[in-house]
Amino acid sequence: MKVIRSILVQIFTGANIATILLLWLCCSFTYLHPETYPRLGVITLAFPGFLLVNVLFVLFWLIFKVKRIWIPIVGLLACSSFIRDYFPVNFPSHLPNDSILNILSYNTHDYGGPEANLDDGSNAVFSFLTNSEADIICLQESFNKSSLTDSFVAKGYEYISIREFTIYSRFPILSGDTLALQGQRCHALQAFLQAGTDTIMLINLHLQSNLLSPKMKDAYREALKKHEADSMRKELAPIFEYLSNASPSRAAQADTISTIIESWLPRPVIVCGDFNDTPVSYTHRILTRHLTSAYRDSGNGLGFTFHEKGFPIRIDHILFSSSYWQSHETHVNRSISYSDHFPIQTKLTKKTP
Repeated sequence: MKVIRSILVQIFTGANIATILLLWLCCSFTYLHPETYPRLGVITLAFPGFLLVNVLFVLFWLIFKVKRIWIPIVGLLACSSFIRDYFPVNFPSHLPNDSILNILSYNTHDYGGPEANLDDGSNAVFSFLTNSEADIICLQESFNKSSLTDSFVAKGYEYISIREFTIYSRFPILSGDTLALQGQRCHALQAFLQAGTDTIMLINLHLQSNLLSPKMKDAYREALKKHEADSMRKELAPIFEYLSNASPSRAAQADTISTIIESWLPRPVIVCGDFNDTPVSYTHRILTRHLTSAYRDSGNGLGFTFHEKGFPIRIDHILFSSSYWQSHETHVNRSISYSDHFPIQTKLTKKTP
């Protein structure tokens, strides 16, 4: 019996070390440029799976052989920064009554489409936005709707709307225009806001989509529902190919945005939008080199923003200059579900010099 137990311990030890190495590889792949290694970058999507397995190994060793618990703990500690990006845990912080900057970012998917039109003639997404009381609202897939804009103008907001992007702001908008980025369509709107004596550079992003067709997603969901491993592998193959094809363009776009951010620093910067990439990715790592993720700073848990069935993931982000602001109460608002994205919101308070 002791021999069998010893063999099993060695097998599980090897399995644990293997999952740690895979977890570390996911982290290290965020440093590889997807233009050179497009397929390796996609593997970072497996990060939460390897993370979960290592957490389960902590519980396993705690029950069966506590002396081996150091293996998963060391593995998790070594990539703790990435874990905090993906699954932050924050305690509530003091929120002053003044100097609060309320920011909302939302991929509206054309304002939720016809399903968002209610029986009384109103639009549920319009109502949500106008009642949000946010100071800055960054919308993607939001081709200008005059009735919504009229409502915001009546409340004292300024706005800029170009192609699929719209920004509503309580602060004066000094100027704004789209940014030329590699890839399909227009992927960013840059605006400059006057907030007291500060000029804020605001970038509203919608980085390269993976362009997965509804048919492709439905086939994968059906295989997932039936728990058919062979079928899932078959349906995942084209999805993996599409992800690999999109990641180089998205990385190049992130590189361009990062250069623009660096040129404006040390002045204040806010970046909002649909990155189409997770918190453990080349895109997220590059864009947070000089900025802080609001969700990492004051959010909690997984915070999925893309909620289409079978594809839960956080790809919408708000980044800010941590030298100017501190974030509070960052959360994903699940009260409005007409789009395939949930809005993400945060409150920023200005730091004293």
